Amino acid sequence: MPEVSVIIPNYNHSKYLKQRIDSVLQQTYQDFELIILDDCSTDNSISVIEFYRNHPKVKHIIYNEKNSGSTFIQWERGTRLATGRWLWIAESDDYADPAFLQELVKLAQSDDDIGIAFCGSHWVDADGNIKDDLSLYHQSFKRLGTLEVGREMVKHCTIQNASSCLFNRQLFLNSITNLKVYRACGDWVLYVRMLQHCNLAFTGVKLNYFRWYHANISNAAKETLWITEGVDILSNIDTSKVSFSREQFKWIISFWRSKLSSLPAAEKFKAIIKLHLFGFRYWQSKLLF
Repeated sequence: MPEVSVIIPNYNHSKYLKQRIDSVLQQTYQDFELIILDDCSTDNSISVIEFYRNHPKVKHIIYNEKNSGSTFIQWERGTRLATGRWLWIAESDDYADPAFLQELVKLAQSDDDIGIAFCGSHWVDADGNIKDDLSLYHQSFKRLGTLEVGREMVKHCTIQNASSCLFNRQLFLNSITNLKVYRACGDWVLYVRMLQHCNLAFTGVKLNYFRWYHANISNAAKETLWITEGVDILSNIDTSKVSFSREQFKWIISFWRSKLSSLPAAEKFKAIIKLHLFGFRYWQSKLLF
C-alpha cells in the first residue's frame, strides 16, 4: 500500500489540469497513488486526463455520467477508492511545490496524534500571479485539535485550502458523511469533526499554490451562506470533548447572534434554534462533568 493517496477531483478545470497533475507526479516524495475524478466536465478535461491514463502512478480514473452537484461527494468517492494512510485532496485548479509531500509527510508522521497536517500557501490568481497573502497563520505550530476547535474554528475556518493539507484517511472517511447539504462550509464542518479526534500541525513554509478567484463560492458565499452554514459548526461540536469557559461560551453566542441580524426571518429562526441547542448541550456538559 502507498503511504499517500492523492485525489484530484476535477470539474471544468482543463485550463489548469495539466499543471495540477504534473505538480503531483513530479513530487520528490514518490510513495503515493493518484486517483483522478471528473464530475461530468463540459470542457476538454477528459482529453487532458486521458494523456495520463497509463502512467504508473495513476490508480483510478473515474468519469461521472451525471454531475454530482457536490465536491464533497467527489471527496468521499475518492477516499473510498484510496488505500494510503494519508490523503491529499489536490484540488484541480491548485498546484504544489515539488517538496510538498516530502515535507507534509514528515510533519504528519512527527506525532502519532496528528490527523491533519497543512502548510502555508501562495495565493495566486487565474493566471498564476502571486497576489496578497490572506493566510490566517504564518508561524509553524502543533496544537491540540480540541483547542483549535474551541478557540478558533468556532468563529472561522482556519484551514483555508484543502489542497494545503494531508489528512489521516480513516479519520477523514469517518468524518465526511452528509456534507453534500453544504455549498460553502462543508470543509469547515469536516475539519471541526476531525479535530475533535486528532491534533493539528502547521508549517509556515509555503508549499501550496491556492488559486483564488474573487467570483468563486469562497467569496460569494461570505454573506448569507457563510452565516447559515457556518452556524452549523456549533451543531458538530461535542461539548464533552471541547471545553469552554463561561466567558468563551458567552462570547460564542454573542458572536453568532451579531451575524444573524442580516438573515431572512426563516433562516434567522433556524440559526437561533441551533444556538439554543448548542447552549443546552453546553450547560448539560457542565452539569455532567
